[in-house]
Amino acid sequence: MSTRITIKDVSRATGVSVSTVSNALNAPERVAEETRRKVVEAADRLGYRPNRAARSLPKGRSFTIGYCIPAGRDGLFLDTFLHQVTERASDAGMDIHLFTPYRGQSEVDSYREMMRRGAVDGFVLSGTVHDDERIRVLLDSRTSFVTFGRSDLAENHSWVDVDGRAGTRAAVDHLVDQGHSRLALIGWPKGSLSGDDRASGFVEGLEASGLPFDARHLIRTENDLAAGREAASLLLDAVLPPTAIVTVQDVLAAGVIAELHARGLRPGRDVAVTGFDDSPPAIYSTPGITSVRQPIEEIGRRIVEFLMHDLEDPEPIRRSDLVEPELVVRESSTGAQQP
Repeated sequence: MSTRITIKDVSRATGVSVSTVSNALNAPERVAEETRRKVVEAADRLGYRPNRAARSLPKGRSFTIGYCIPAGRDGLFLDTFLHQVTERASDAGMDIHLFTPYRGQSEVDSYREMMRRGAVDGFVLSGTVHDDERIRVLLDSRTSFVTFGRSDLAENHSWVDVDGRAGTRAAVDHLVDQGHSRLALIGWPKGSLSGDDRASGFVEGLEASGLPFDARHLIRTENDLAAGREAASLLLDAVLPPTAIVTVQDVLAAGVIAELHARGLRPGRDVAVTGFDDSPPAIYSTPGITSVRQPIEEIGRRIVEFLMHDLEDPEPIRRSDLVEPELVVRESSTGAQQP
């Protein structure tokens, strides 16, 4: 029995990417004529025939990736993430279609509507939660998608994620090295997989350093400046307040900095502060905020690459990539610790 020739075979034979092969065969105006000729000749020589029915794409390709704008996340990081995904998608000959649920429509139903209309070829998801219904619906419909963030579902799917646990643990290790022994965490409400992952890294970091975990020093709140400031106020009013505060997002860290300034305390000297994402609130704050940097360009590239493989391969292999973050140290966590 003969082996079916796939688009990956054409890619290997020509030395160009899978997405370039797809463009050459389906949208030739997107590639140079010399590249198109090389791909077409290789496809003919190998006997490649695309199997569109196997991918259940409605009425041909739309060359569009769908992304539902999430609620309740920092807009600055989302802007950076979307910029990178859009650039990488453009390189692959794809466009990004942003959508939100209609008034009175659930988020899951908005995905169903996109699929019913054949508006997109596949989806990028972010902000994964426990038992994520979006993922269940897309798996059941055999629709191509990649998530930015892991899931806890038994079914396999493609994802790219940052090791948030390692990121917050690096922040804890850094603060302990600075001499701190009373650390607190301001995290997201339970249910966010990335938020829970970052909280786990905080607890692990304390345990590895032989420090006790005090549940009173863990506050879960929404992701905005006012919430970060209110959480900091609760921590600082404690009988034995923390000397260092780890947060799971830069906007929360900026709220902590604002509360410290309001109390006449010096960030980095009286109380150390760290954030997560290395976004503009961390870079341009006074003082600059120590933050866990996510390699967002690499994340965007991998997400689009995984999705293109899934779209083009009649029997796609589920792919995953856990990316290591980097702690960027600034003034908010350095300086002499006060008694």
